[in-house]
Amino acid sequence: MFKNLAELAHAALTAASIQSTGAAPALPTRFDSANKAVVADSCVRGNLGFALVFHRRKDGFVADELYFSTREDDGTWAAADHLSGGVAEIELTSPRDVAAILKGRSMVLYGETETDLRTGRPQADEGYELLRSYALLVDPETDHLDIEDTAPGADPAAGRTRKTLTSQVALFALFPGERFTVHAIARKGSRSQTLGESYELIGPDPGPAPEPPRWLADLD
Repeated sequence: MFKNLAELAHAALTAASIQSTGAAPALPTRFDSANKAVVADSCVRGNLGFALVFHRRKDGFVADELYFSTREDDGTWAAADHLSGGVAEIELTSPRDVAAILKGRSMVLYGETETDLRTGRPQADEGYELLRSYALLVDPETDHLDIEDTAPGADPAAGRTRKTLTSQVALFALFPGERFTVHAIARKGSRSQTLGESYELIGPDPGPAPEPPRWLADLD
């Protein structure tokens, strides 16, 4: 169905953008005989989109790859570019391995990375900002995540934002100065229940961003 991982990441961002219309394309989220790559999660922040893809390597191990894309003027996504990746620390298809990492907690940090990207926001230094991405491993009983903006100056009346789960790994991307508190929510019949302790996500320190890589600057 998809020729490569970048194409799958692009499809994940396209699906995230049109999900509310009910016309989002079906994406593989489980490993099976037909799917050797799956979408763990995606995250859209303004005109930047991120997708976390897991794939089964020829040696049998699972690897994770983080991709990003930018939204074009017509609302479509540009071809996805690779940001980072490596062999996964756990076998996500194994409940025993997942439980061994969680150790009874509702959420644990799965991965974290920082990247200079052109955001185009007014506060960006020459268009570039340092973004910090987080991936959280979430308890299997979690129905969704509630995200609370706890940055200085945040509107306390804004309430929480709900994040649905594609898998047991949830992806986040934070701009400088942002701070979010994440709560794992379980469904008990018609009621919602918070699982365990919340998790704090902190964006890069606000201020001038480091100069972009020379090869990127040469493309301007």
